[in-house]
Amino acid sequence: MTPAERLAVPDAVLSRTDLRDLGFGRHDIDRAFRSLPVIVFPGSRRPLIRVADFNLYVEQHTSRDGGRVR
Repeated sequence: MTPAERLAVPDAVLSRTDLRDLGFGRHDIDRAFRSLPVIVFPGSRRPLIRVADFNLYVEQHTSRDGGRVR
């Protein structure tokens, strides 16, 4: 399953590499991982975030009122 397909599965997880593959830059990825609950399984050094958390984060930071972007 590709990262784009996983965005439709709320219980799926995304890695930093997945977000990069979706077109996000390093600083945006860092901000998301600092802002969201991170999953790290014992023995793994690869942090993951839940798709549901990521989708909510994107929704909360999306401007739809035609106003200026900060």
